[in-house]
Amino acid sequence: MPIRRLNPCLVLLCSSLVAASAVAQAPADSLVSAPGSEGPDPVELLGEAPISVLLDSLGEDVVLYDMHIVTLANPFFEGRGATTIGSERAADYIEFHFKQIGLEPAFPGSLNLDGVDVESPNASYSQPFAPSEVRGSRGGQRPVKVIGSEASMRIGDGQWATLIPDLDYSVLGCSGTGEVEGELVFVGYSVPSGADGYLGYPPGTDLAGKIAVALRYEPLDADGASRWADTANTWSLYAQLEPKVSAAARRGAAGVIIVTPPGVAGEDGGKLATAAETAIGEFEIPVVMMSQERADFLLSRADAQGRTLLDLRKIVDESPAIIEMPGATVRLSTTVDRTPDMTRNMGGLLRGKGSLADEIVVIGAHFDHAGYGQYGGRERDIIHPGADDNASGTSAMLVAAKRLSEVYAAMPEDAEARSILFLAFSAEEWGLLGSKHYAANPIAPIEDHVFMLNMDMVGRVRDNVLMVGGASTAEGLDVWLEPFLSEAGFDYQPLPRGVFGRSDHASFFRKGVPCMFFFSGFHDVYHAPGDVAMLVNRVGGVRVSTLGQRIALAMATRPDRPVFTNDDGSPPRTDRPPETRPPERTRIRFGVQPGYTTDGKGVLIENVFPGTTAAQVGLQAGDILTGWNETTIKSVEDWMPMLQKATPGDEVKITFRRGDEELTGTGTLKAAGG
Repeated sequence: MPIRRLNPCLVLLCSSLVAASAVAQAPADSLVSAPGSEGPDPVELLGEAPISVLLDSLGEDVVLYDMHIVTLANPFFEGRGATTIGSERAADYIEFHFKQIGLEPAFPGSLNLDGVDVESPNASYSQPFAPSEVRGSRGGQRPVKVIGSEASMRIGDGQWATLIPDLDYSVLGCSGTGEVEGELVFVGYSVPSGADGYLGYPPGTDLAGKIAVALRYEPLDADGASRWADTANTWSLYAQLEPKVSAAARRGAAGVIIVTPPGVAGEDGGKLATAAETAIGEFEIPVVMMSQERADFLLSRADAQGRTLLDLRKIVDESPAIIEMPGATVRLSTTVDRTPDMTRNMGGLLRGKGSLADEIVVIGAHFDHAGYGQYGGRERDIIHPGADDNASGTSAMLVAAKRLSEVYAAMPEDAEARSILFLAFSAEEWGLLGSKHYAANPIAPIEDHVFMLNMDMVGRVRDNVLMVGGASTAEGLDVWLEPFLSEAGFDYQPLPRGVFGRSDHASFFRKGVPCMFFFSGFHDVYHAPGDVAMLVNRVGGVRVSTLGQRIALAMATRPDRPVFTNDDGSPPRTDRPPETRPPERTRIRFGVQPGYTTDGKGVLIENVFPGTTAAQVGLQAGDILTGWNETTIKSVEDWMPMLQKATPGDEVKITFRRGDEELTGTGTLKAAGG
């Protein structure tokens, strides 16, 4: 008998479908979904029936949902990172299905009618936007791309020597485009006015035509630590890069070279900063960073006394100095592009009927994810498919669009129904940017958006649990929803208040729109390359979609509008509800991006930032923070007061869970901005 070699992925998918079949036929109070559940042997089933037969047995919606999940989570879409080609492909896919369903384009644009361009309010399924512009002041400057650069140096009247990019120098993100040639002038730490009366530039300092060489950070002690910071292992505000460059530019410098001073505590000096790390301003002159080795060679020959980079550092550690460097000339040529990267929301409109048609019910889901790991992923340079986050919600939205369009088509002509807007948001992983952009630029007055239903990560329903948020965002909404929730048969868990603002519905909530949020919970492959399509519970996702359809249809056809309240039930307000206000600022930066709290057993860590206390402790994305010193942490709300009381320099013991392991680590807290 020949040996059958089966693709293990197919075996696991088949197992999932077998389990899903059991889910579909089980009573509501026993619904579960997990690969490996009891049921027919998937190996035997693969020998008896193709997967299509198994899918077909689960119903048309499951077949449709499966198609969307498998497609959107395919590596061809490159993790759907906003502004990537993969994101464009996903947007095209969504538009194709909006058209197939028969939804109207939701956004304005130009239509070509018999060779004439005519502006129309319903011409496009796309709403383009630049994420950097939506971020505004919180997001820093526009993204910068280094298109090209050249640098060379000449000692005395000798030959020009070419410098190697990314080895000898790097172009910084605050650089302008330009070509300059000039002698060097050493400007120390380029701090115009610092602590203890430190004046880095004498009155009347003129750097016109010169290339300024400035040290990073601020005056150092013998151990290489800051002389000006209030606490150990931190820097004061004088160490920031942007004011250094600005000070030299204001005094006429034709270009700026930044160098890391030798001997900085914890700094090997060998790393050149990148454009992405240093997009902290926009100057008209070239700004580069030079390696310590190359800068030491250059300055020791340019200085009339032959002093080394370390010698020069020690001089300006004690008192400021401006030192002409007549023995060398440098050429810099930089070309940068600050054209904002673009992405787009996708919207399809199911036109309403009668007197309610101008009012809108929104069903939304974000379709972007972590790309190759650069947007909060756990690993770098590896595709993060984002099947659950959030191909699952996008697929549920597309299934809902098809079914509700059929319902609307069957309505009598004299029916009363609000329009339903299906929105697929981009750049959610960057901070809800797509939904923020839509909420600021809606297709109709935001007051006419009567309800928003958001589905984010609904593809891993386990133990029949579905988490629901927003039932208190309208007067009596919790009572009105109860029959729908009961009929759907889930075991519901309310989402805590700190969680509610962490997905796209929050952008509508802040505008005073009642909203709901469906979520099936975190898992061990959250924001990881392992979030693949075969792990998604197709039946569970369809059940969530069906629940959303019923709620949206009832909301679209009820005569009265829901009346917005804050999530705590206080009187309506639309400027900025208390739930969305930022907490009191802390004096320290721990260094994590916290995730949702789903079980009252800790704080999920979405991301850990390098060089922070959290990184020192050893935390990783996916860990659950459970203890701060001797105090148990159950939620973000528990943790925030501890952060607000903490002081830079404090040593803290952290307890956290990684999988089944309980781990601890200690670290020293750093100042915010340090």
